[in-house]
Amino acid sequence: MRKSVLSMAVIVTLGSTTLVASTQNMAESLMKIRADVEELDASITDERDAYKSSMSSLLRQKNDLESVISRENLKIKQIERELGNVRKEIKEAGKNSEGLKPLLVTALDLMKENIKSSLPFKTKDRLADIEKIKSQLENDLVTPQKALALTWNAYADAIRMSKENGIFKQTINISGQDRLAEVARIGTVAMFFRLPDDSVGQVSKDATGWYYKEAVSKKEKEQILALFDSFKKQIRSGFFTLPNTIVMTEAK
Repeated sequence: MRKSVLSMAVIVTLGSTTLVASTQNMAESLMKIRADVEELDASITDERDAYKSSMSSLLRQKNDLESVISRENLKIKQIERELGNVRKEIKEAGKNSEGLKPLLVTALDLMKENIKSSLPFKTKDRLADIEKIKSQLENDLVTPQKALALTWNAYADAIRMSKENGIFKQTINISGQDRLAEVARIGTVAMFFRLPDDSVGQVSKDATGWYYKEAVSKKEKEQILALFDSFKKQIRSGFFTLPNTIVMTEAK
């Protein structure tokens, strides 16, 4: 009888010990699960905040881009309007060839101002071409009719540039040095460059004028290189993710 009682006591003691251990394990598991849930919740919150921030940034860039495109469209309309005015004035000048001279000089001066304010794409060459026409006209080296045709072509080129995307070569000044670079131009809205050592960057503008800024982040470099690669594959239209040149262009 005593042995039986002792056996039952041992069994009850072992059962209690097992129950306590099981309860402790369950509590530890619940604590771990709670910690995991809290960590996951914090991660989701961070991801949500990052997504909201990214979307806000993209919306701002979209609005900036639309604003710049709107201004570029206005520039195009201005050039076309100026060209229309020149056409009317030329028609009014009629048969008097000498009457064309002052009209053409004015038109050429307007074009020079337009080139100076637009993207620094072959600026020196383009200005030199306009100045050459003006000089030849003023010194009677070409007839007013010939100067008219050349001026007409200059305006047509300005309009074409606003609609043209592609890769070109030109000398740029970066860090005080003149370097031969490839430039990827997106109309007259944005321009990026790539040097022979694969350094890349973008054209920006501040209160003092245009300047070339080298990309420093890995993300921006990859985006610009992807644009060059697409252009070289003749992919000239579509969706491209690029550094925010619009904000840079408006204010430094």
